Amino acid sequence: MPSFQTRSLCEALLGVAGIWLLVRTLSSYAMSLYITWSSLSVAQEPGTPNMLAIQGVHFLVSLLLGAVLILARKPISRWLTPQEADVSASSATLIAVGAALIGIGYLAAGLVTLGTHYARLETVGAASPDSLWRGGFSVAIGIMLFVSSVGIGRLWLRLRAL
Repeated sequence: MPSFQTRSLCEALLGVAGIWLLVRTLSSYAMSLYITWSSLSVAQEPGTPNMLAIQGVHFLVSLLLGAVLILARKPISRWLTPQEADVSASSATLIAVGAALIGIGYLAAGLVTLGTHYARLETVGAASPDSLWRGGFSVAIGIMLFVSSVGIGRLWLRLRAL
């Protein structure tokens, strides 16, 4: 088993997830800006939905979540790995960090979906309830995975002992 500081590994993984959240929507938002500003046929007409604003909400929520994850990586890693020791990391710690990262991914995707739903509701006046439910379930799953990640790691140890 490799030897490293588990807390620093956890901080690094949380930082990578935060960076991913920061940059994952940059290309689609830049393309939307380019299309909007370069094409006269896509010009905003009165009474039509502002798709750039809807995608802007998506971009800003993802940007905000990525920044929060990067800035809060130390307290989160202290919660996930309570001891700071230069020892071999247990598989329970790695499973706990992985479950927390997956939970953060679900939470971020759900918040982005909910933000897009409400942006469509404000600009268009109607939005599909599908996006509301999808976003809500994704947020709930993300919170459950994140909160129970330490327990999932302990469960993993018990399952390996069988």
